[in-house]
Amino acid sequence: MTPHWTHTPAGRVTRLRGASTEAIELALTPLPDGAPAVVTYRPPLAPTAAEVAAAALDELETAALRLFPAWLPAAEHLEGPGGGGVPAVRALAVELAATTRHFGPFLADLAELALRGRPSRRQPIASRFAPEVRAAGLARVVAESYRRNGAALLVDVPDGLDPVRQRALAAAAEWLAAHGGFTVWLAGGDLPAAGRVTVCPVRLPEHVAELVATAGDIPAAGPSPPALSYPPVEGRPRADSAAETALEAALAEAAWAAGRIWNRRYAARPHYVIDLVWPDERCAVEIDGDEHRGPRKFAHDRRRDVLLQLDGFAVLRFTNRQVLTELGQVLAHLEQYLRSRRTDAHKEKQ
Repeated sequence: MTPHWTHTPAGRVTRLRGASTEAIELALTPLPDGAPAVVTYRPPLAPTAAEVAAAALDELETAALRLFPAWLPAAEHLEGPGGGGVPAVRALAVELAATTRHFGPFLADLAELALRGRPSRRQPIASRFAPEVRAAGLARVVAESYRRNGAALLVDVPDGLDPVRQRALAAAAEWLAAHGGFTVWLAGGDLPAAGRVTVCPVRLPEHVAELVATAGDIPAAGPSPPALSYPPVEGRPRADSAAETALEAALAEAAWAAGRIWNRRYAARPHYVIDLVWPDERCAVEIDGDEHRGPRKFAHDRRRDVLLQLDGFAVLRFTNRQVLTELGQVLAHLEQYLRSRRTDAHKEKQ
């Protein structure tokens, strides 16, 4: 059976059967070749399609702001809105739009807002642009961030929705597909009141199917997952992780931290992505959030750790809380370990 993303057309809503949302996320980590950029959406329990779609657009806009400048790499050198920063970033956005399908005014406004920094109170661009423009623009920005040809929404359907909310969710999914060009995959609970939806069976990769078979269906502990989650951009800290962002900001100031790579697929084990790695020192670092408490994710992480250790890597693990509240200790641990590895390597060469 071919992967579901190869035969679910863009701009369509498809019901995925045979796997949970969590298992599908694991199967799409890292993003396979040929797959669209996939974000997971956990919709609100709203009674109207307009509310569900509006909430999705706000979440996607927040993601786009956090992913900047992945979708506008020419703006990487801009340090902020001071001086000529705002005119420069708007010009770069318009220049990109001139050679792509992006809509210049929308992209320029989004780039300016990202450069100015996310305000304490959200300022969506809804006041200037119609929802249809936002939907199409945000789909293109998400796809551009990951250098993919399209974007997909993996919608985690809550269990036990009443018929009114089932129809609202299904209608919002159709709207996002039609106006945003998203490929929309419905997973999780059923929507019997939503009418007929094309069904596509999912065949999980062997390593994920084994995890599903052995880890069971125990729900993850801790707080609920975010309304929208998305994969890291290769070579960058996770845009939705305050811990990875804070750690990178500190490492950027440390000469001893040179040689690090964020969120890179491990070539020898292509099913795995390492959060942070120093390849020369064979040092892998994992930053664990609450999502790592689930039995499947936990089993997935431990299997990866064992394989990395068999390949000669040391695996250092820190929680988000440790990074955010004990950053000095985390940095000291990393520095001490890297210096010891470099000293050992130098002795071996003598």
